[in-house]
Amino acid sequence: MLGKQRVNREIASARSKIEQAKSELEEAQKELEQNTNEFNEKIQEAEGKLIDARQKVSEIENPEWYILDRTANTGYRSFKQDTESVENISIVFPIVFFAIATLVSLTSMTRMVEEQRQEIGTLKALGYNKLHIAFKYVLYSSLACIIGSLIGMNIGFQLLPRLIWQMYSIMYIMPDIAIEFNHMYSTTGLGLIYLCIVGATIYAVLKEVGEAPAILLRPKSPKLGKRVLLERITPIWKRLNFSQKVTIRNIFRYKKRFLMTIIGIFGCTSLILAGFGLKDSISKILPYQYEKIFNYDMQVTLKDSLEESQIQNVLTNFDNNEQIIEIIETNMLSGTAKNEDVEKEIQIIIPKENNGLNDFINLIDVDTEEKVELQDDGVFITDKLAELLGVKEGDTITLENTDNEPKEFKVSKIVENYVSHYVYMSRNVYEQNYEEQYKTNVILIKDNNLTEDQEQELSRQLLGQNEISTITLTSTIMRTLDDTMNSLNYVVLILIVSAGLLAFVVLYNLSNVNISERIRELATIKVLGFYDKEVYNYVSRESILLTLIGILLGLVGGYFLNFYIIGTCEIEMLRFPKTIDFISYIYSIGITLIFTIIVNIVTYFALKKIDMIGSLKSVE
Repeated sequence: MLGKQRVNREIASARSKIEQAKSELEEAQKELEQNTNEFNEKIQEAEGKLIDARQKVSEIENPEWYILDRTANTGYRSFKQDTESVENISIVFPIVFFAIATLVSLTSMTRMVEEQRQEIGTLKALGYNKLHIAFKYVLYSSLACIIGSLIGMNIGFQLLPRLIWQMYSIMYIMPDIAIEFNHMYSTTGLGLIYLCIVGATIYAVLKEVGEAPAILLRPKSPKLGKRVLLERITPIWKRLNFSQKVTIRNIFRYKKRFLMTIIGIFGCTSLILAGFGLKDSISKILPYQYEKIFNYDMQVTLKDSLEESQIQNVLTNFDNNEQIIEIIETNMLSGTAKNEDVEKEIQIIIPKENNGLNDFINLIDVDTEEKVELQDDGVFITDKLAELLGVKEGDTITLENTDNEPKEFKVSKIVENYVSHYVYMSRNVYEQNYEEQYKTNVILIKDNNLTEDQEQELSRQLLGQNEISTITLTSTIMRTLDDTMNSLNYVVLILIVSAGLLAFVVLYNLSNVNISERIRELATIKVLGFYDKEVYNYVSRESILLTLIGILLGLVGGYFLNFYIIGTCEIEMLRFPKTIDFISYIYSIGITLIFTIIVNIVTYFALKKIDMIGSLKSVE
């Protein structure tokens, strides 16, 4: 009985568990159905989002890739433009230096051969042939060329590049310069100088050795005096004293020295004046651009997302600021100007009102040099841009704004400018061509004659306004560009000093040649009773007169050389004013005269040492 009861209890317990399991299974089935519905809903929702995302992706336009190289870096581009200026200058000056140096060397070597004609005659009398005699002088001139060239190459390739590099290091963060020996320049320079000097030596030697030994052993006959053209002008010739007549006759008596002196001084004075003129042009770029053309003190750039009410709020704040005396609203856009295959980056300036622009930016016609008002019949472009594009008034150019929309515009005026490229466009022309509403994004400001510190403080105050993006001070731009211009001034200074030293070498060399050529003549007049001062005046009067003629011609040549150099060394973003200050002419004359005086002082002591008896001894 007890066993049966236990079995019944276990059966009842098992049935209870079965019922509970059935209940749990039903709940699990209901929960599974619910989760399945939710999962399906999420799948459908995800599929819907995926379809939307695919549709948006399909609507995306193909991307444009912009690959920027190192020229896009402002610092690199600025440094490259600076070095291009030096490179352009280096094309012109070495040619003139080389020509004058060659001239001096030719004179020296030719004179050396003529002075040793007696030695040549002796060697010929002893049986030496022409080739052996010529070899001595060719070897001498060859060694002079090679040794001098090696010294010059070391200075040229080592000293000057390091000096110029050090100047640029003041403005830029520069690594150490890597000096390389330029085989092309060195070989070309050595070849040209060797050809000129050794060629002249061979010519002079062959000319001498062609004569008989008896003739060579005798001193070369002095050049005969001839009547000059001035003698035929009786009213002038009669008014000259004896010394002046002798000076004029001697000048035309030694025609080679006459030409050498004038050409040498002409070249040196031209170089000096061109150097000073280049310095004057460089120094005037900033005043011309930021005082003559641009008359504003600040350029305030507004944020792109501003509404008209926010812009008016900024203008109201400016009107209430006592430090600001005048403003003008403009729209400035970056873009490109094209004509055929030429394309240049530009800044497009669109004033809100045409009649107020000249109070901030002077639009000066390059032809008439008169102020002009912006019109609605086309666009005004700056002169350097017109030159680069090869266009003139009445031509058509293509402009692209920041959205790369090409539009054609007529060039109605070409205006003066010195830094960067600008296109001036009226509001009506802009709205008609680009079919969009004008919107102010840049405000030009004139302040109340503030100092630099006050301008900095005012700019900090204005930047506190949420509507303002950036502020550019004209004084800051001028200071930055001035540092760039100073680098060229250093190079110009090197050129001026080098040209001055070259003038000294030319004068000193020709002075020595003059004395050696006329040693017997000068000894004769000393024997006849001329005092040292009178002998000095006898000689120096000729060199001074020739120097003055060379200086006058050099001033004319320097004027044209300066304009040529300016045309070659102008970089793309700059226009150099073609001007030479009057004081530069005075400096050029003064430097040449100072070296002339130094040479004349040396000549005076050389004349005092002339041995009258030894110079007049006959070799026979």
